[in-house]
Amino acid sequence: MTVLLREDDVNKLLDIRDSIQLMEELFSYQHLDTPSVQPRRRVATGQGTLNVMFASVPARNVSGLKSYVVTPHGVRFTVLIYDNSSAELLAMIEANRLGQLRTGAATGVATKYMAREDASTLGLIGAGYQAETQLEAIAEVRDLRRVLVFSRSYERAKDFSQRMSNRTGLDIQPINDLTEVAGCDIVVTATSSQQPVLFGSNLSDGAHINLVGSNWISKAEADLEVLLRSTSVVVDSLESAKIEGGDLALAIDRGLLWWERVFELSDVVTRRFAPRTSDSDITLFKSHGIASEDVIMAHECYLRAIRKGIGEDIELS
Repeated sequence: MTVLLREDDVNKLLDIRDSIQLMEELFSYQHLDTPSVQPRRRVATGQGTLNVMFASVPARNVSGLKSYVVTPHGVRFTVLIYDNSSAELLAMIEANRLGQLRTGAATGVATKYMAREDASTLGLIGAGYQAETQLEAIAEVRDLRRVLVFSRSYERAKDFSQRMSNRTGLDIQPINDLTEVAGCDIVVTATSSQQPVLFGSNLSDGAHINLVGSNWISKAEADLEVLLRSTSVVVDSLESAKIEGGDLALAIDRGLLWWERVFELSDVVTRRFAPRTSDSDITLFKSHGIASEDVIMAHECYLRAIRKGIGEDIELS
């Protein structure tokens, strides 16, 4: 029997704290029981782009895929997960919320292991859908004293700040000055910009950076100096980074960064690589979003749905 889980079901089954634990689980065993992960594949539809990404997670005996079409009218995500032994389709999941949670959670794990222990100020560049879980995840792993939010629309930053302050109880302030945001202990870029919005000259010593918004080789949210000042550069997947890492590509092409000096988040979580050796180091995590993250999240949703009797049963021949 296949279970259909809708967006409301996902909301009932997982929160940001659960999601961080799942990401930490995934990256803690990724180097031992290596999930087989295929980078995102894209096909032009004439009106948009079809995206498909898939992975197997042997530690949980499941495989799955996420597919979505991006058009000027929006985007809808769907995840399918299969049992590796029986080949049974376990679940079909509406996955807009699931993707929002897993993207924030990956940042949460990176920040937990890479930011200074005393980091207490967060600068958010971007005030959209993804910025919500970025903020919530970082608040789970660091004691935030102050959050600054920048958006191209000050009114949007103001609305986001009020809404998220009410939700989290944090001191969140909208601002117009990008340099002030970039000077925080932790900086997140969650934008759709094709050009840099974060500049290395504005970073404070000891900062931790999470670049989240771009997964296209032709786009970059950070300038070259951000990469030059970063003591360590970490990604969720090297294979994906080489295809989609526009933030890294120019530095690589100019010989300012080498792939041999870029590490995966699993190396950090398993302590095989120490991203920070002093409080003055600047650390950088570039998130692309990989299918194994979606699969482990979807599988946990499925397991909890079965236990709680949530979802709709679908009979397939």
